[in-house]
Amino acid sequence: MARRRVREYDLKRMFYEYRGETYNGILIRSLSELSNLDALDRSKRYVVKADEMFNRRQKSGLIGLNLTIDQAKDFIRKNYGYSIHNGRVQHFLVEEYIPHSTEKYIAIISERLGDRILYSDRGGVDIEENWDSVREEFVEQGQISTLFPEIHRFVIDMDISYLEINPYTEIDGKIIPLGMLGEIDDYSHYRARWRVEFPEPFEKGKYEEEEMVEELDRNTGASLKLTILNPQGSIWLMTAGGGASVVFLDSLYLAGYGDKVANYAEYSGNPTTTETYEYAKIFFRAMFKSQSKPKILILGGGIANFTDVSKTFDGIIMAIRDYKDSFLDHRVTVLVRRGGPNADIALKKIEEALKSMNIPVEVYNENYNIDYIITRVEKIFKNITNT
Repeated sequence: MARRRVREYDLKRMFYEYRGETYNGILIRSLSELSNLDALDRSKRYVVKADEMFNRRQKSGLIGLNLTIDQAKDFIRKNYGYSIHNGRVQHFLVEEYIPHSTEKYIAIISERLGDRILYSDRGGVDIEENWDSVREEFVEQGQISTLFPEIHRFVIDMDISYLEINPYTEIDGKIIPLGMLGEIDDYSHYRARWRVEFPEPFEKGKYEEEEMVEELDRNTGASLKLTILNPQGSIWLMTAGGGASVVFLDSLYLAGYGDKVANYAEYSGNPTTTETYEYAKIFFRAMFKSQSKPKILILGGGIANFTDVSKTFDGIIMAIRDYKDSFLDHRVTVLVRRGGPNADIALKKIEEALKSMNIPVEVYNENYNIDYIITRVEKIFKNITNT
């Protein structure tokens, strides 16, 4: 299960639609969209808040309360591009200001055995200072909260893994969420119970190569993924299969290489030679933007079930030929571990091809476990840093 953060705009839209009501909030994504606010009722007052999936916004000056439309526009102009938490604020939620005298708090956390519900009558920006006021209700799987049945059903039906409403108020016995933060189980996307975007975490900007791989992935039946974690990292992973990709990444981290790992990647689902070639070219484009020298490239994977390893390696070899000079300039050592259909042919081909280009390479089949490959990383680093 992958828990993905979503914007407050989407959470509130989902909540009100679930309740059979219309949500009239507006999400501003750029300064060019400020004219969208002209459709609002000028006789009313509004709240403007940064909608970048982090909390404590009011204490950071990123929430404007009880504003006119013109004041709301000025607030967004003033704060657009504001730098905080290693990101830049570029999304703002504008919604009607709701006068209220009480502020309460509720959070629902999905766990293996049920849902943990935290609640307090002292919500708002100082909830952490008032944490001793927080109470708890644990609801077992298959049961519904007796204290907050409507909110709990919403969380279950919409596959929400974490929901925090802080603060909320009550009008005519109905919960009115003033601030919302949450995560959704994106594995259940196929159920199509909601229409939301999953933005990149605010503190992580999206790299051009990531977007290029996403486009490539959308146009193939295979799975092609690239996430850049540290663009100046010296260990780059072009790993095959979702399970093996995670194991390689975790193993490197546990071995003490967390600060050197540049990326997470995964290609699977039997991509064609051409698809793998296009993917590898984008991968190497990102890899050689890094100025770190020397580098290690791990072409790892488990034992493929149906992916033709030889065909995918043909694509990778073609891309390496395109980037041969960069491989030599950045002193890249290639570490290969793979098994599966035609893996023996693939390993022989890539070993011969890289040696012919004078690119250092070590090749291992499925008889060598992933832990062994990680031990080779340390020895390779010692060799290439002392030369």
